[in-house]
Amino acid sequence: MLGIDGRKYSPAMLEAIVTTGGLCNSFPSAAKLMSKLVNVNISAKQLNLMTTLVGSELQEVRDARTEAWRNRLLTQPKTVADPVPQLACVQSDGGRMQTRTVGRGSGVHDPHWRETKNAGFFRMATQTHQDDPCPELPNCFSTRKNMGQLLAGLQEEDAGEVDGHDRQQQKPDLSWRPKRLFRSCLASLCSSDEFGVMMAAEADQRGFFTAPRRAFLGDGLAYNWSIHRDHFSTFVPILDFIHPIERLYEVSRAVHSDADVAWQQTTQWIEECWKGNVEEVIGILQAKQIAIGEPPVDADETDKRKVIAETIGYLTNNAERMHYPSYRQQGLPITSCLIESQIKEMNQRVKGTEKFWNDGVEGEAILQIKAALLCDEDRLGTHFQSRPGNPYDRTTPK
Repeated sequence: MLGIDGRKYSPAMLEAIVTTGGLCNSFPSAAKLMSKLVNVNISAKQLNLMTTLVGSELQEVRDARTEAWRNRLLTQPKTVADPVPQLACVQSDGGRMQTRTVGRGSGVHDPHWRETKNAGFFRMATQTHQDDPCPELPNCFSTRKNMGQLLAGLQEEDAGEVDGHDRQQQKPDLSWRPKRLFRSCLASLCSSDEFGVMMAAEADQRGFFTAPRRAFLGDGLAYNWSIHRDHFSTFVPILDFIHPIERLYEVSRAVHSDADVAWQQTTQWIEECWKGNVEEVIGILQAKQIAIGEPPVDADETDKRKVIAETIGYLTNNAERMHYPSYRQQGLPITSCLIESQIKEMNQRVKGTEKFWNDGVEGEAILQIKAALLCDEDRLGTHFQSRPGNPYDRTTPK
């Protein structure tokens, strides 16, 4: 009843230990922090074990909820949240973490990178508009200085960008963008098929399926749109606006050797996509493809023929998810910056060339701890309030 699990740490102290293990960059750093702040001496190994234990418990809770969703009756009504979210937004993307094979002695054996599946569930405030609230491309997408960190090789300063500098001085009105109110996080090392069911269970628990407006954002990865098709078909599918920009910039650099000409071409294509004219961009690229020819089977990745062909395929496959003027008019987001930020926060703990997580239990457990700490709700604290203690009693002599 008191939540005692047979160890020397109270529930409150154990929660502090697990929280520190999930927030610090390493378990040794977490152990040192516990010693300095709360005067508790705990080894990095023990802190690792405690974090893995609670992370596995969170995984069991998540898997039980997912299984209940999988086995639900088809007539079971969807959950209704109170209050109902004005806009329910689901965003999905992949991250990376380095793992190692377990059961082969001490040290790092068979190191390899694995993709982490990540999803964010956002309650948002928004409003609709009679017309496109932002028909002109904002300067954050049209100047070298703003795009320099996103596009490799793009110089921040260039003598040929006078107009871009003038546009930069004019701050656009971005009040039309939806505002995030609440975030819930999900992460796992499982397959995309399993992760899709987890996402659906989490979305239903949040009452997202009964929200009046719903949006699903992702990049061009095929599994994102398989998840949308199988579990979120009632959500408006939106391709993150940043990813077409990266593709179009690669094409312009491959076609034009002059950096200024390449950037001018890129901005023209970006503006057309912003205005919803993706079919026109595809037509221009197809004309260029005809002019230079189709790529051979053994074409190098940097071959401009292959770069153009891949970009045409990318835009064609995602054209139905690129109606950006309509999305802005409906008050929907058009970038997946929220999930990108979430993955960066996740990677601060789990990703690093010197970090190797055990494949299986430990790798999955740290993802659950970090995801719980990233949620706007106190998911970890709620778990400790309902976490059972040790079911076994120590035998005592009569």
